[in-house]
Amino acid sequence: MKIAIYSPYLDTFGGGEKYMMSIGEILSQNNFEVDILLDKNLENKDCKYLKNELSKRFNLNLERVSFIRAPIGEGSNFFSRFFFLKKYTVFFYLSDGSIFYPTARKNILHIQSPIIGQPAKSLWGKIKLKGWNLIIYNSQFTQKYSQNNWPLTSQVIYPPVDTEKIKLLGKKNYILSVGRFFGYLKDKKHAIMIKAFKDLYKGKKVDGWSLYLVGVASKGDEPYLMQLRNLSKGFPINFYPNLAYNALMTLYGQSSIYWHAAGFGEEDPTKMEHFGISTVEAMAAGSVPVVVNGGGQTEIVEDGKSGFLWNSLKDLQRFTTSLIKDQNLRSKLSQNAVLASHKFSKKRFEKEILKVVDYL
Repeated sequence: MKIAIYSPYLDTFGGGEKYMMSIGEILSQNNFEVDILLDKNLENKDCKYLKNELSKRFNLNLERVSFIRAPIGEGSNFFSRFFFLKKYTVFFYLSDGSIFYPTARKNILHIQSPIIGQPAKSLWGKIKLKGWNLIIYNSQFTQKYSQNNWPLTSQVIYPPVDTEKIKLLGKKNYILSVGRFFGYLKDKKHAIMIKAFKDLYKGKKVDGWSLYLVGVASKGDEPYLMQLRNLSKGFPINFYPNLAYNALMTLYGQSSIYWHAAGFGEEDPTKMEHFGISTVEAMAAGSVPVVVNGGGQTEIVEDGKSGFLWNSLKDLQRFTTSLIKDQNLRSKLSQNAVLASHKFSKKRFEKEILKVVDYL
């Protein structure tokens, strides 16, 4: 059975790309023939290089996956794409809100974040939408804010997390937060977390503790990183842009508390955390999550049992102080967090993806 997978932003190495490449890994290891389709935007990228980078960044085995150039994406020819896709049994497409008429035997859209636009408003939009069999959402949150605009059969398949490979290590007085240093949107709310930590430090509530901020950063994000570093001067706040996977796993294992602030103060669902893979990774390592009460985070953390959900900076600081003062509470929530993380395991993801492919 031939499978095609297409992400228009494959070289951004984001959560959607990890999701799609995980599908590729799983299906290739289950004896499906898998092609990753590269559009015109990626035609200058060396296929071998891109494959190796994705494998390293996401810790995936893509040896049996083929990366091929294809007549797809912006600027592609309708007829070339039409006949090209007909040779595939199943086609997975990570949509950014745009769609085209697909011609594989079964066609599956994956949507990572709330998309407001209604593709079926026009006659041509209705025709294109009818070519798709299923939408897979990454969370109930994303599904809730998209499904009325995308009138198509859908289901939620949570992203895969290698919970079995993430280990608890000797815990240290570390508060960790993982999220891209995206200077344009500033959507991970780093400055807010820095302020919260600085206030705690000034009040002697986090003596002996450090804040670690980890995330992907491109050259364009360097001014933003510099701003954050300047805000943090004189405080035990550490920055690790583009940290290697193994080093990140070590930091997860050593951290006692995990912070996440994306979506704080936002009302627009597109600006909230749509799921929260890093939160699950932290929980798998026994780091107690103290995360904003919104978006997909509420599907991951059970307030007061496997971590805390906060609505204000005072809540964030209060919950953190409680965990620092009460080691028994921290230990209890840490154990519960590890158990809760198994709901999002890679084995579960594999089972659900194989079921979708077999069912359609």
